[in-house]
Amino acid sequence: MSGIEAVKRIVETEAKARTIVEEARVRAQQILSQASQETENVRQHVLSSAKARREEILQSAREHAESEAGKSDVETTQQLEGYRKAFEGRKELAVKKAVELVLRG
Repeated sequence: MSGIEAVKRIVETEAKARTIVEEARVRAQQILSQASQETENVRQHVLSSAKARREEILQSAREHAESEAGKSDVETTQQLEGYRKAFEGRKELAVKKAVELVLRG
């Protein structure tokens, strides 16, 4: 092989090497871009799932609180009815005693 042929081969080899390096750089950029997009998609999915779970928890807590408030209302109504009955019973007794005192008096 002559010196000129050797130089040509070196130049060709360098050109091929530059092409390979450029293709590798482009491919690496594509891989990074794809990985970045996939990361963003996963992040959005996780955020969406977390928001949905938060809403489920809030809804459950709201329903539980409303249920407890309803139970409390029923208990309060029952207590008030008990107090009313007790008052009515004592009121009748007090009226009878007052009538007895007036009649004896």
